[in-house]
Amino acid sequence: MNITLSSPVVFVVLALLVVLVLLNLLLTLRLAAIVQQREYDRLPLAFPVGAPLPAFSARRVHDGTPVHSATLAGAASVLVFLSPACGDCRRRRVELIELHPAIVASGIGLWVFGAGARRRVRAFFEGTPLAAHLMSIRAGVRRRLNARNAAPFYLFVDDAGTVVASGFVGDDDWRSFDAQMREALEAAARAPSVPLESGHAIVAETG
Repeated sequence: MNITLSSPVVFVVLALLVVLVLLNLLLTLRLAAIVQQREYDRLPLAFPVGAPLPAFSARRVHDGTPVHSATLAGAASVLVFLSPACGDCRRRRVELIELHPAIVASGIGLWVFGAGARRRVRAFFEGTPLAAHLMSIRAGVRRRLNARNAAPFYLFVDDAGTVVASGFVGDDDWRSFDAQMREALEAAARAPSVPLESGHAIVAETG
């Protein structure tokens, strides 16, 4: 016995199949997002304090000059990660520009890393003193330094190449550094003929 389905019934069946397929796709995507988020949450939020900074290569964005992390040896350094897509990064960029004279005069190495499209990153720093410190690194290197690709994020490294603090810009350790640099700026303003002390150490809050 042959059963012939009318056109309306066929359309209803097809519509149900389409809905089921779309529902299955949405559930699959949702599950994948949950798994990805759980994997991200398992990544360390900060770099292990007391661990040596991994050796890595980078390239200066403004002129393409290759550099190596070994050049950081012998002086305290601060590595800062900012992104044009991060709202708080715009405010932190202004703060870093304000601190820039003290950082440079104090002999502290400054390495800035951007995240996102190359053109957008260059535009984010273009026309600021931070542009000369902007570095490009491979994704694998970034994950070693900043596992969650967080921004605004920082690493403080002492003159022996050991990470002494790590976290989001604005935390207690960063505020301590900010206060040191602003104190140096104020001292220089009071006595403009006296240069800022070279080799200023980074003092991080503990506990």
